[in-house]
Amino acid sequence: MVSDIDKSLHFYRDLLGLEIVSPEEHIAGAVAEMVDVPGVHMREYRLRASGGVQGYDRNEDEIALTFDIIQWLTPESPKGRNEIHHVPSAHICFGVDNLPEIYERLKAEGVEFVSPPVRFSGEGEWHVLFFYDPDGNLLELNETGTGGQPAHDEFDWDKS
Repeated sequence: MVSDIDKSLHFYRDLLGLEIVSPEEHIAGAVAEMVDVPGVHMREYRLRASGGVQGYDRNEDEIALTFDIIQWLTPESPKGRNEIHHVPSAHICFGVDNLPEIYERLKAEGVEFVSPPVRFSGEGEWHVLFFYDPDGNLLELNETGTGGQPAHDEFDWDKS
């Protein structure tokens, strides 16, 4: 959910490189029934990653993952950001190439970060960071191609 659909479209399309699948406007009708809010009015952009997810080679007729940004016009959404460790919360992670370059470009645009890129090693090697969209939605960038993280066996927390 976003407070300014045009500002968020700039962020996700122009800064992060997602592609528009479709713009939508929903006024009452089926969407009001779906969200159980009579008289709802919202604008939405359905987006997708240009290379699929983690480079997934998708067929043009098949969309592996869509990412929706939605602005509620009626009723207007309440605003506020949860801390990174708040329950409930969630984040979306995007696999990218050259995280340091992307970080510098986004930083120059005024994007708010939790931290600069952090390098993890020991279980493979990767670079990662968390940041916020214009409304405080938490996002993650994880650099691909810096090494792999081996698969883990299921962990039994009770035996630790």
